[in-house]
Amino acid sequence: MSALFSLLPRRVAVITLASAACLLHAADKPKAAPAAPPACDRVRFLPEKDAEKGMVGGTFAGSNTTRWEGFEQLAEIKETPAPGKWTEIAFNNHKTYRWLRYQGPKGSQGKKDGKIEWYAGDKLLAGTKSKGIEYGSFDTEHAFEGFDLVDSGSARRPNIKPDLLEQDGPLDVVITSSPGATIRYTLDGSWADAAHGLICSGPIHIEKTTTISAVGVFEGGAPSLPMTVTYLLKDSSRPGLNTAHIGNSLTGTTGGFFRFARTAGIDHKSFAFLRPGALTRELYAVADGSYVNDKLAKAKEEQSQKRGVPTWQEFWGKVGKVDLLTLQPRDFDLDKETAAEISFLKLFREKSPDLQPWLYCEWVEMARQRPSDKGEVPSFQMKKTFPALTWEESMSAMLLYMEELQHRLGEQYHEGKPAHIIPAALAMGWIRNMIDHGRLPGVKPGSFYPLLFNDQVHPADAPIHGTANGAYLVDMTWYSTFYREPPEGKVLPSETTFTLEQARIVERLAWDVVKNYPDCGLYEEGSQPCAKPEFANDGKTITLGSSTPGAWFRYTLDGTVPTRTRGYVYCGVISIQPGIQVKAVAYKSGMADSGVSEMAP
Repeated sequence: MSALFSLLPRRVAVITLASAACLLHAADKPKAAPAAPPACDRVRFLPEKDAEKGMVGGTFAGSNTTRWEGFEQLAEIKETPAPGKWTEIAFNNHKTYRWLRYQGPKGSQGKKDGKIEWYAGDKLLAGTKSKGIEYGSFDTEHAFEGFDLVDSGSARRPNIKPDLLEQDGPLDVVITSSPGATIRYTLDGSWADAAHGLICSGPIHIEKTTTISAVGVFEGGAPSLPMTVTYLLKDSSRPGLNTAHIGNSLTGTTGGFFRFARTAGIDHKSFAFLRPGALTRELYAVADGSYVNDKLAKAKEEQSQKRGVPTWQEFWGKVGKVDLLTLQPRDFDLDKETAAEISFLKLFREKSPDLQPWLYCEWVEMARQRPSDKGEVPSFQMKKTFPALTWEESMSAMLLYMEELQHRLGEQYHEGKPAHIIPAALAMGWIRNMIDHGRLPGVKPGSFYPLLFNDQVHPADAPIHGTANGAYLVDMTWYSTFYREPPEGKVLPSETTFTLEQARIVERLAWDVVKNYPDCGLYEEGSQPCAKPEFANDGKTITLGSSTPGAWFRYTLDGTVPTRTRGYVYCGVISIQPGIQVKAVAYKSGMADSGVSEMAP
């Protein structure tokens, strides 16, 4: 697996608003007695039945670099554990690690090995009863179980005061962490760590809207989780939109959207009603109370509420008039999905008759087994659809499903503004293609998942996921869509590991996607036509090109004539399949469409 952080060189912080008290050299820091967390010195594990032999050769390791790299081996399973019993391995270690992991021998991926517990003496650090954050990997050969100990393996996450983030004038900001820890902070959105960022030993004086990101770190240890706040000062900020969002965890990916908008000086307000894995109709069943008639749905909702998730009544009581509503369609029973969308739109328009609805086009799981991936979704645009054989084509197919839903919704429901689409899937398709072809500077091909994702479907969207890298790409499509302006030079990539160059590429990609997707409403027609598409064929895949820089393409595989609103949106590759008849058109905002090109059989 590619090492994530080794791919991402650090940026130099831009110092603009720091007080002189926070510009001390390390040698000038006040002395404080270190209070580093305890060091792991033993593990216990209980193999699953008949999994004992498969654990031989497995290793236990720790890291202070990232959850993916810098691991130092602490112990190895050299003998077959006793069946049905806990086995303990003690080892001599006095170094505190924030990240701990078990990695099985080659060929163990996908197998459930058992329970693992990590200790410092008698103190449980991570495992069956601890608060350590468990995470997996994208390794296809080894079983894997990782833990981020967070505050138990590093300094305490900083506390930044004052709590009131809207201020009328200049203020002094105070940052605290664990006694004896060094506090480093940045003002440019980059991620502070043990070697990067300004050293803070006193209040930070700010006079305009400012984003502060800080970590605490003990010497030789890992940095804490970052804490990021944006203070909106009266003369350098502006009011934002009020938005509501219905969906599941992939809408939850954008839970930090308001934070990114704030870094641009925008006071965005959002309200979300989310349930893990839920379809729109399941969410509406919670809203109208009909879930109580379904035993499974009732059990799921009761479980959600036990975890402290707000009830629908609590959510609805907070939502006033909103400017826009996002819905997250993913039910391939299009009749049921359409009905659920209509139900929510009618409900929200009771409070907000002028709201703008948006259909949030998500991406698919790593395994790519949705009906859209299999070419099983009907499309009013073409006579026939085909299976998606690559990630990029899966993103195009998911968007085609969304356009089919939008078409049916428009036919059946005419009240208020029509629903438009947020094409986040296109951004995911193109970033994957860019990474795999070495076109994202500093990132090795094959690093798509470890760079952007927390697991096989959820982009990293919070510090506890390692970074906010994946969420940043998605949130920039939201920013471009909602605020109708490019995020570049406005939004800070807080809690991402992107360099300045990488962040700018992500921001430009998001803007390019939204500006050139006609349904987003930013597309401009011109008189000068794009140059016609050209085909390159290596016998397995087809790539499209045009002499017009920055041209986009739509294509069909069944011989239908494509337009800029008909066909698959090209994301960098077309797989050669039996029976396809490829036609393509080039288009670009500000220009006229090209003529249609057809690939010779």
